[in-house]
Amino acid sequence: MKKLLVFAVAGALLAGSAAQAQVVDPQTSRDIGRAVGQAAVAAQRAAEEARIAAREAMRQARRGFAEGAMSASSAPAPALSALPPPPPIASEDQAVDACAMAAEDRGFETGFRAVVRDIQGVDRRANGWDVDGVMDARRSWRDRPETWGFRCSVRDGQVANIDIGHDFARR
Repeated sequence: MKKLLVFAVAGALLAGSAAQAQVVDPQTSRDIGRAVGQAAVAAQRAAEEARIAAREAMRQARRGFAEGAMSASSAPAPALSALPPPPPIASEDQAVDACAMAAEDRGFETGFRAVVRDIQGVDRRANGWDVDGVMDARRSWRDRPETWGFRCSVRDGQVANIDIGHDFARR
């Protein structure tokens, strides 16, 4: 008799929890899904902004304009021509970084917000590297990004040539 009572109570508990699990308010479900989607989009935009800010900080540091490096009491910044040249590019990783920054700079010069998305290939040459990649370019956050390709040549430790455009993305 006790076993029957224990099984009956356990069965009632299981049936009650299953019935509770099936009651879902559709409006609450939509609201939760919408909130999760908005949070995912916001996180993706924040990550993209952080990546762009990190690249810009790297550019500024490479040019000698580290943020907060000068205080109000220090001497004025030297002219760009007085700055020492950047160190030579000596490795494949440095060539890829330099080419990515050069491609983004070229995109910014043409009026686009350009972000390198992928490096498709790095070829070693006798006096440097050739780097091919893909970047997203857009005029504002409201625009759909255009896919552009770029080709960059690093020769003798410096970026020698950078070509960007739609033609490179189609190949």
